[in-house]
Amino acid sequence: MKLDNSVINEVRNGVDIVDVISSFIPLQARGKNYFGVCPFHEDHSPSMSVSKEKQIYTCFSCGATGNVFKFLQDYENISFIEAVKKCATIAGISIDIGNVSTKPKKYQELYDIYEVSHKFYLNNMNSAEAHDAKEYLSSRDMTPEMIKKFEIGLSLNKNDLLTKLLKSKNFKDKDMLVSGLVGESNNTELYDLYRNRIMFPLHDTNGKVIGYNGRCYHGETTNKYVNSKETPIFKKREILYNYHRAKDEARNKKEIIIMEGPMDVIRADSIGVSNVVASLGTAISHEHALLLRKLSNNVILCFDGDAAGLKATKAAIEELTKVDIEPRIVRLENDSDPDEYIKKNGRDVFLSKINSAMTLLEFKEYELKSRIDLGNAEDLANYANAMIKEISKIDDEVLREVSIAKLSEETHLTIDFIKSKVGNPIVKKMDIPVKKKESKKLSKCEKSERNLLFYMLKYADVIKMYDKKITYMPTDKYRHLAFQISAFFKNYGYIDVADLLTEIRDDEESVSTIGELSSLGIHEDLNVDEIDDYLTNIREYHETMQVDKCKEELSRSNSLEEKLKLAQKIVDYKMRSEDNDR
Repeated sequence: MKLDNSVINEVRNGVDIVDVISSFIPLQARGKNYFGVCPFHEDHSPSMSVSKEKQIYTCFSCGATGNVFKFLQDYENISFIEAVKKCATIAGISIDIGNVSTKPKKYQELYDIYEVSHKFYLNNMNSAEAHDAKEYLSSRDMTPEMIKKFEIGLSLNKNDLLTKLLKSKNFKDKDMLVSGLVGESNNTELYDLYRNRIMFPLHDTNGKVIGYNGRCYHGETTNKYVNSKETPIFKKREILYNYHRAKDEARNKKEIIIMEGPMDVIRADSIGVSNVVASLGTAISHEHALLLRKLSNNVILCFDGDAAGLKATKAAIEELTKVDIEPRIVRLENDSDPDEYIKKNGRDVFLSKINSAMTLLEFKEYELKSRIDLGNAEDLANYANAMIKEISKIDDEVLREVSIAKLSEETHLTIDFIKSKVGNPIVKKMDIPVKKKESKKLSKCEKSERNLLFYMLKYADVIKMYDKKITYMPTDKYRHLAFQISAFFKNYGYIDVADLLTEIRDDEESVSTIGELSSLGIHEDLNVDEIDDYLTNIREYHETMQVDKCKEELSRSNSLEEKLKLAQKIVDYKMRSEDNDR
């Protein structure tokens, strides 16, 4: 749907980019701008600058640049229209843009197949043949409301019901096979891969069904859960169960809890704990860690209380710390999983566990103590050495002092001795965003073009001077952007870089160039003499290039008439240059 620019600009002006971005990632004020860790590359220090004045963001490291719409598009993986609609909701502005589809065009057939399959499985759960499945879910204390909210379906114990349905919808055999819902025997017969299982739908970050976690319910002890095979739209390393539902609550609470399976998540949600996702029994991957970091740096690991859960916890800690997340850890007694623990102990006890989750240091202490005898001198020495090593990593001086005092009490080593082994506190220096270095030394003309564009993005008077005195730039990307700035000003009568970014949002090179200009760090006050110098440098360079071009053509020409024309051109350029210098 085509929206009028005035409506789009009204929506953009109705929100503050700092408020919107800070609801997704932490921002810290430094001078006129705000800084945060860039979510568009693997960033470990605050390299994204957000300008409240200009209402744009720029990453000094990866070059990501845009206004509030562009941020939401890339962060939430949504369309431009969806981003406008989201901002309108935030601003309390009523706009009619109809139903917005979030379906990607790429792999559309797979998304459509999963949409049909989802409705099919849901219908099965409401059929007479779902009696045993419902009885099983009821025995697990799953209410009809929980089943409905989490869209739990059922694959029936029949060979090709889904296959026939998909064929009737004219889906191609090859797409059905790629989807992972249909298999093939003897290269001829197609059949349903999921049969007689309770189907937990798996969604992408926008809530589109892209896979399933199928659970048996007749007492089988092997292959209790089967995840969909990987497809172009489903990658286990990139999917967390319930992420699309949990993300808003996680941002509101500034905390995300991660568990192992769907039943754990659903049980937690039933007691009002909705900021929960699950890893679906797979190890936390680097991609999972980055997804979690998008929601919050405050991550709580609440895996099963058995040995396998402990192993998964350690592996998750390793991945999360790689992306600068220091998770807190919950260990459940009696080898319980969260589903069992909540049912047995209730909401308050579970929330107490979450609220008193262990820090990394406390978890290390807990883990070491579980394997040693503190009454044994050698074990005690090993424990002390291990804890001293962990304490030495702490950069918070208060926490370091408390940890040293606690270790002294446990081991009866003196505080002075422990301090001598720990060493001095490590004081972290505040990371200052480093602007991208120029890949090549710019000429006098290129610097003038670049700086002139910087001021054209801010001052209408500079655009007028450009249009009156030169109207061109020698460098292609600068000339193109100058044309767009000038055209925007002629069309709307003002210049605003955030609105310009909306206008040229599909022009990646120009958007990137604006990012480059935004990170220059030059003074923003308008100096007319300085602008005149830039214009003069550009004009002189252009005229010199034209004269050189004419001279080259003159040397190659064999026509007297053409030589006279070229000579006259050279004289004209030189006279024009002298007139401009007067």
